[in-house]
Amino acid sequence: MYGLYRFLLILPLMLFGYHTDPAKVRRAKEALSGFDLVVEKALLDFQVPGVAIGIVVDGQVVMAKGFGHRDLENRLPVNEETLFPVGSCTKAFTTFLAGNLVDEGLISWDQPVVDILPQFRLWNQYATMNVTMRDLFTHRTGMPRHELVWYNSRMSKEELLKRIRYLEPSHEIRERYQYIQLMYFVAGLAMEQVTKKTWEQMTKEKILDPLGMVHTNFSIVDTIQGENFAFPYIEKNDQLKKMKFRDISLIGPAGSLNSNVLDLTRWVEMQLAGGVYKNQALISPATLQELHAPQVIVPGTPECQDALLYAYGMGWGIFSYKGHYFLSHDGISDGFTSMVGLLPNDGVGIIVLTNRNMTPLSRYLSVEIVDRILDLPRQDELKKGVESVRKKKEMQATEQKKESELRKKGTCPCHTLDEYAGIYEHPGYGKLSIELVDGQLRAIYNDLTFFLEHWHYDVFSVRKELEDMIISFEGTKFAFSNGSDGEISTVSVPFEPTADDIVFTRRPEERHATMSYLKQFTGAYTFYGYVIEIVIRDHALMAIIPGQPNYALVPITDNEFQVKGMLGSTVRFVMDPTNKVSEVLLVHPYGTFSATPRKVSH
Repeated sequence: MYGLYRFLLILPLMLFGYHTDPAKVRRAKEALSGFDLVVEKALLDFQVPGVAIGIVVDGQVVMAKGFGHRDLENRLPVNEETLFPVGSCTKAFTTFLAGNLVDEGLISWDQPVVDILPQFRLWNQYATMNVTMRDLFTHRTGMPRHELVWYNSRMSKEELLKRIRYLEPSHEIRERYQYIQLMYFVAGLAMEQVTKKTWEQMTKEKILDPLGMVHTNFSIVDTIQGENFAFPYIEKNDQLKKMKFRDISLIGPAGSLNSNVLDLTRWVEMQLAGGVYKNQALISPATLQELHAPQVIVPGTPECQDALLYAYGMGWGIFSYKGHYFLSHDGISDGFTSMVGLLPNDGVGIIVLTNRNMTPLSRYLSVEIVDRILDLPRQDELKKGVESVRKKKEMQATEQKKESELRKKGTCPCHTLDEYAGIYEHPGYGKLSIELVDGQLRAIYNDLTFFLEHWHYDVFSVRKELEDMIISFEGTKFAFSNGSDGEISTVSVPFEPTADDIVFTRRPEERHATMSYLKQFTGAYTFYGYVIEIVIRDHALMAIIPGQPNYALVPITDNEFQVKGMLGSTVRFVMDPTNKVSEVLLVHPYGTFSATPRKVSH
């Protein structure tokens, strides 16, 4: 029944719909005369090693070509088969799969995610119960990026899903658009739950195989096993250098596809043809239209002066460019920047893939192509792009100078450096290690190493990163705080700029968590006629007091524990020469009280 329904929906397109206008295709090719020289100059001006460009007009590929180098040091050229990570251009594939499931009646756009994926949890109960699949795809869950939770992590998908509930939102659900990769990860898990197939299997069966996208894969590990792939590059001190390949398959539905312009021209051909490829319908036209329709306004001023309002559909950014409906998405991953765009009313599709970290070249090349093919007023977009890069560098230098002026000169750390060392934890972000090596502090998070230098008071700044990252954290401040006992208890780091600093709490020393260490404190103690029992529950000490809740005791130093949930309250065990407890001191803000081991009568 579903197959018949889809057939009837796309029958008009198959019979009367998508026809190529030979004159339009010819004009497009003529408009691209001399464009190769423009691209080659742009590579030099923007300091980008290589680029691959694909252009489709009325169902015809008018360009599929590489420029520059996929490997700069070995002078290996980019061509139409060179594989690039396409980053967040993957999102349109994920929403297309969801559209298939909507067509099949397996999910609906406005269905609560928790109904599909019962394990899903957000910060609060209301958001958990009300966030829908549409909310995930349109970035309106109230959650900011929280990128560093998953970046470079080796955790399992199950562990990542559990951690999301501990990540703080910055808005209420549906209050505003906030881009976040993690919600596409969640959407992928929800679809896997429904179909009992992996996201990779679904993508291959529903998109890659029908389109003949034989080069496209899901992991950078698979990409670099081949011969024709681009290396990632970043600019450091005005020089290009290779970056480390970064595997982001953990959040696959958000951005892990790797492809080339040969494959991607087929993808945009099908999109422009209303979901039909070689007379095969891959999605219903109504569902495809929903993916391409504005769903939420993107706040702020559009980057391009020729773009009016900027909106987001599902897996596509949407704006009006010089009066033309323009769908596009940028893809950014370590050392690569891409853009896939559609002008559905004009029958034009554009793919620009580059191997340079965070370069605007792909975006500026795309509008240069649109201006040429549609014969729109030209304003030398590439020149404006070079100028924008220059201004950005100037602004960054100015900001660094301002920040330096705010530094409190002549201050010292409140502790010796070895006292800052330890393991700190956050329920969402996980473990942060601070180590003292050769007289310097360094922080390790998700196997990323940051070298710290003293900034002022108990604040340290990232002086250097061990490896290049998609976004540098040099200059990021680690602010340490003391507990009431004067010992370092937390470190706060602005890992998420649009939310409060992430507070990592110091973990007790490993030896303080062993069973043999904890067992020496267990027993019954007399306190003003009451009996307090100290027991071990779930590998931790617990104080049991008649008529009161049970109190967890968290190790803070030798023989001393913090009473969890009671600020300023600690329990200190006084040991005799034989290393047995002789007294227990209950230290509260309003006084110190003594308890003694209960004597057993015979």
